[in-house]
Amino acid sequence: MSSVRDRLLPKRKKPRNASGGRSRQSSRPKQVLLTWLRKLGARLRHSRVSIQVWLTLLFLFVTAFAAGTAYSIIYPRLESILEQSAEASFNMAFERLEEDIERNAQLDEKYISTYAITRGLNWGIVRLVDGEVLMGDPVDYNRVAVRTALAQGRPDTELREVESGERQGQTLATYAAPVEVTGESETALVFTRYYTESDISTVDSDLRRINNLALLAGALALLIAGFSGYVVANLLARRLNRLDVAARRLAAGNFEERITTSVEDEIGSLGETFNTMASSLKGAFRQTQQEKARSQVILDGMTDAVVGVDRDLNPTFLNLRARELLENSDSEFHDRLQQVLAKSRFSGPITEPEAQAGDRIIEVRAAPLEDGALAILRDVTEQRQIERAKAEFIANASHELKTPLFALSGYLEMLEDEEDETVRRTFLEDMRLQTERLKNLARTLLDLSRLDANAVTFRLEEVDLEDLLHELRRDFAYTGREIRIYAEDGVPPVRTDPIQLHRMLAILLDNALKYSGGREGDEPVEIDLHRENGHALVSVADRGCGIPETEIPHIFERFYRAQGSSRADGTGLGLALAGEIAHHLGGDIRVQSKQDRGSTFSVELPLSAQRDE
Repeated sequence: MSSVRDRLLPKRKKPRNASGGRSRQSSRPKQVLLTWLRKLGARLRHSRVSIQVWLTLLFLFVTAFAAGTAYSIIYPRLESILEQSAEASFNMAFERLEEDIERNAQLDEKYISTYAITRGLNWGIVRLVDGEVLMGDPVDYNRVAVRTALAQGRPDTELREVESGERQGQTLATYAAPVEVTGESETALVFTRYYTESDISTVDSDLRRINNLALLAGALALLIAGFSGYVVANLLARRLNRLDVAARRLAAGNFEERITTSVEDEIGSLGETFNTMASSLKGAFRQTQQEKARSQVILDGMTDAVVGVDRDLNPTFLNLRARELLENSDSEFHDRLQQVLAKSRFSGPITEPEAQAGDRIIEVRAAPLEDGALAILRDVTEQRQIERAKAEFIANASHELKTPLFALSGYLEMLEDEEDETVRRTFLEDMRLQTERLKNLARTLLDLSRLDANAVTFRLEEVDLEDLLHELRRDFAYTGREIRIYAEDGVPPVRTDPIQLHRMLAILLDNALKYSGGREGDEPVEIDLHRENGHALVSVADRGCGIPETEIPHIFERFYRAQGSSRADGTGLGLALAGEIAHHLGGDIRVQSKQDRGSTFSVELPLSAQRDE
């Protein structure tokens, strides 16, 4: 048996691959955990979860992932180490045998039997082909160990748990080494022994214990991580909730809201940024309010009406003038305004020059806005009346100029052929009257122009009004009409410009003579002078056709001629000039009139005593 010494070398088994055997099962808890966390994350994404929950789950996930990763790496290595430890505890019994082989000691049946008995082992020499025991009594052995040892040509050790029989639960340890037996082939020396759990811990038992400890440690780690995550999340959530509350108050218009923090971290920096933003918003809001108030004042102070509408043509803002105009206008004007605004939304800026709103003429200018439309409504009633008055004035002025010019031209032609001196004098007198008519028209236009330019110098002096009225009657004596003067006794003189006052009263008296009279035009004109409320009041009354009530507010406008006045000569400038003179003299003109019953024009002038006071 000495030939076996070179082959009795102990074998050390390679550790099992970390990816095989039980290591595959050890990765399952991590996979289950990741799957559960993915499902939980999918549910939480569709619901509103507080930061405490998120951070706590994050702590738990990180801890569980780290524990699972460590478990999947360490557990296979522990499994291999424990298996090697179990084999090493059995292989230690053969260290002396290997030493004897190294010393070339005699290994016979007696030596092997004694070696086995002293160590509590069973031994035998077996044949691989049929498993027959050629020598000794190994009781039972693992044929896998024999096959492996013969195949590799060196000793092999195998541990196998007994699953049935009297020795169920025990571990059978088999040590097999190739030997040569005369006349036999593929034979091996076998040592066996049964171990109970009290003798040696099996790999499964140790692994289960380690697995339980790992699970306990993981649960404890998750508990600590969850508690730590909740505490940290709660601290962060309180500060973030404070920011949320402050932001909501700021959004509600409380620009005095501020964040106070004693921790200089990212959230503290965010709080400082919030305070800066709140201050900026407060200033911007105050400036916006001021601009809004200023804009509202400007809009309300506009003489034009401003209307803003949204996409559905519902009003979004109106200034005071717009409210007044819309409240006092009929539904037809409202409909027309909406049509113009709707058209501007698609066609761009549009102007409606004349939209009738009751007795008023409104010019509508509309333009589209990004979210609606804007309309500016301008009352052009007076402007249109002035334009018509100007047109009438041009026509009247043209007629007034043409008539005397044509008359002068005709008279000149006739004078060339006329030899009768009496007829020639008559023509010359008519020519003088036409020339005077042209001079009066030109002077009236010049006076109005100079009054507008403040180029007229008023020379004030004490004027006795009664004397001025008698002088005025003498000036109009050529008309042959009766002019009655009624003067109150004791009316003091007034301080005024006698030339301009005479001009103003002459205009009033001339109009009264033109528009008064019955069928033959011989009704008298009455001039009355008296005191009233500290003023001297001069009234010129006629019994003519009168002025319609609706036209009284416009009779002092330039170029305006009252309806029904076409039968009398005039350009519509006389009363306008009289009104301008009265204004510059510090007085006023009032009128009372009834159709077909006459009119009374009253000039109010401050008395000299009143001026001195």
